[in-house]
Amino acid sequence: MKRFAFVIHNENGLDARLAGMFIKETIACSGDVRIMAGNKKGNGKMIFNVLSLHARKGDSVVVEIDGGREDEDAQRLMRFAEHNL
Repeated sequence: MKRFAFVIHNENGLDARLAGMFIKETIACSGDVRIMAGNKKGNGKMIFNVLSLHARKGDSVVVEIDGGREDEDAQRLMRFAEHNL
């Protein structure tokens, strides 16, 4: 399992547009993706799970990738987070 954290820098937080973009990235991952913010967690490949986190600017978000090509998938999602979130 690979795990990494990032802080939301976008003024609107993890809004529907960004959540949709994030989902496109996670669907391309071969393993399972879990996303957590505060005491909430969900499947990182499902839009309603990601939106239900209500992640705002300044919130720390943790992503876990399990199975498949964990290293490649983690790098892909870290790059996306750095450039978009």
